[in-house]
Amino acid sequence: MNDREIFINMIDDNLNEMGDAIDCLYTTSNSCIKNKLLNRLRKNMSNIAMLVQGLRNGASTNSPQPSAERLFTLEELSRYNGRDGNPAYVAVNGVVYDVTNNAAWGGATHFGLAAGTDVTSQFASCHAGQPILSKLKVVGKMAG
Repeated sequence: MNDREIFINMIDDNLNEMGDAIDCLYTTSNSCIKNKLLNRLRKNMSNIAMLVQGLRNGASTNSPQPSAERLFTLEELSRYNGRDGNPAYVAVNGVVYDVTNNAAWGGATHFGLAAGTDVTSQFASCHAGQPILSKLKVVGKMAG
């Protein structure tokens, strides 16, 4: 499967989620649930915009997968901020993870944190001891 097909499948997934959320909006009267559904729709829209930008930037048909041994400087990591079709990466404890398709990082942000940064201290204060990182793809390590 090439990058273009992957992008299209991801757009389809987001559109399906949006349809489900809209159906729920019609059936619920709980304002808290409505707000959560509206936030999810906003994230889906942001994801789709990012994916469309990636397609416009010419997603290659045979891009190589990044090596888990790739070394990143903080400057290089900052380029992977999830904007302008770029993937969204974060570093935790010297390991660089791809959060591009992670729902919690919709719009390349997570509770005020931005992709393209080292979030080690914030991760430790919120998610220590949780297996969240094991679900993310490792794309490299921090240099130094």
